[in-house]
Amino acid sequence: MAVRENAVERRFGLLAKRHGALSLKWVSPGRLGVPDRLLFMPDGRFYLVELKRPGGRPRASQAAMFAKLEKRGFRVWVVDDPDAFFEKIAG
Repeated sequence: MAVRENAVERRFGLLAKRHGALSLKWVSPGRLGVPDRLLFMPDGRFYLVELKRPGGRPRASQAAMFAKLEKRGFRVWVVDDPDAFFEKIAG
């Protein structure tokens, strides 16, 4: 059985709590493609995160928005494995 995106979202939320982070869902009415989550780590680090099922890729509207954000100096992390993501940022 394939892992669904909502399972990735649940795991991400659990790991955020374990790391003392605040994970907020980002909804921007009238704007397509904004990342799913704003992740605030306890030490002042901030991440823009797009959650995907394993192997999932951003849609064209998401890729376009991510490019706009990255042009302004904000990296968007596309996460399909929350454990690997938190290991990378916490390690």
